[in-house]
Amino acid sequence: MSVLSMKNIHKSFGELNVLKGINLEVNKGEVVAVIGPSGGGKSTLLRCATTLETIDKGEITIGGDTLAKDSDKGAVYCDRKTLQEIRGKFGLVFQNFNLFPHFSVRRNITESLIHVQKKSREEANQICDALLEKMGLSDKADSYPCNLSGGQQQRVSIARALATNPDIIFFDEPTSALDPELTAGVLKVIRELAEEHMTMVIVTHEMSFARDVADRIVFMDGGVIVEQGPAKELINNPKSERTKEFLAGY
Repeated sequence: MSVLSMKNIHKSFGELNVLKGINLEVNKGEVVAVIGPSGGGKSTLLRCATTLETIDKGEITIGGDTLAKDSDKGAVYCDRKTLQEIRGKFGLVFQNFNLFPHFSVRRNITESLIHVQKKSREEANQICDALLEKMGLSDKADSYPCNLSGGQQQRVSIARALATNPDIIFFDEPTSALDPELTAGVLKVIRELAEEHMTMVIVTHEMSFARDVADRIVFMDGGVIVEQGPAKELINNPKSERTKEFLAGY
């Protein structure tokens, strides 16, 4: 069953064509890693999937609901009510954490549960406590982001993304802002989510992690998908010369 479907996605910024007819399907329980050089369109693809950018042309469906569909005049987006429902179906983990600095860890996680999903404070706190335990951060509920390491902040971000019980989670280079010694803890959490068959799309530069954790790897360059396939097969035996050239640098 497809959780994410992106068909013939085009996106330009002025005269710069960033996405040139991308097609991507992600099935329930699948982990897809998106790799490629900087400027290849990876983060823009993620931003389009998560409504942070609008597409010029194409169709996007998330969790069975149509976010955008094609027309003669370009992409047409759904109504506001459907948009809110779709936004509740995915979580997004940014490379720079994007936690509210003036909120405690607990409030960062429970805010959307209480005010968007209309859960009671008691239920929201129960969800928060369970997730913080899962992240190894049970003692940090009352801390503020400034008192946490980068790795701890990123784990709070992951907890916040999981709190709404989404159909799919998107990660935009989740370890790129971390020191190498803090990266391992975050990758461990994502690895555990993969073992639980959480549907995920991960933009990453961690090639060994992508090989070991993802079911499928998508290699993007120049706004197109150059090659995709089973993770270990693509990393160990790429078919495209461009993919071989890229991976030789790792």
